[in-house]
Amino acid sequence: MGCIEVAGVDIELPEISQDGLNSMYARTAWLLRESRKEILRRHAVDDEAALLVKIRQGAVAEHPAYEHYLSALILDQMRAQLRAEMMALDGGSVAALPTISVHMLLKQELERHYAGRMTEAPRLAQDALVLAFDTGLLMEVRYHNSDEYSISWSYGEHQLALDTAPLHGTHASFPRHLHAADDTIRPDDATRTGAGCWENFSALLEILLTNPLLEMATPGSAR
Repeated sequence: MGCIEVAGVDIELPEISQDGLNSMYARTAWLLRESRKEILRRHAVDDEAALLVKIRQGAVAEHPAYEHYLSALILDQMRAQLRAEMMALDGGSVAALPTISVHMLLKQELERHYAGRMTEAPRLAQDALVLAFDTGLLMEVRYHNSDEYSISWSYGEHQLALDTAPLHGTHASFPRHLHAADDTIRPDDATRTGAGCWENFSALLEILLTNPLLEMATPGSAR
């Protein structure tokens, strides 16, 4: 039957039985569910909405709490991906498995458009997409939807991050903001909420491949 991608992992179908495939899906779904529960338990909340309230109120530190918020959502999104894939396979549809996970969409597009610029294949972790490029740019991406994402990257000794945590409301780009290399928080001029996920991410990537420190960003307030 060939090879399929199951939650970002290539599986040779002739080498695994249907029962084995079902067992693998069930185990992966359980791990994703337990990982999400552990993230929420760490912040003493029942769901992602309650954690976001804590972030807005300043009851928890913006980072890594916002990354944890996104991680919980992404883990649940990946579980939905698994369920959809399992239903498709049960129906005999191997050629057109659904893509619900934003990370899987980004991974597929990166492999299609940037394979020649990457020093290793995009790594799809449970809750993040890990990328390495030939310029020395290293990225960790948490992208839930067109309005909620956190993208961090390193270049040499420099660490930067761009996210949509609903804080820093004085910036014109709110909620988008940049944690710059000089440890300031600035408006985000490199992405825009509401845009297609790949359109938005690839536009940022094109900038970072030539200007990884975003040196022309508008100065902002101190962290």
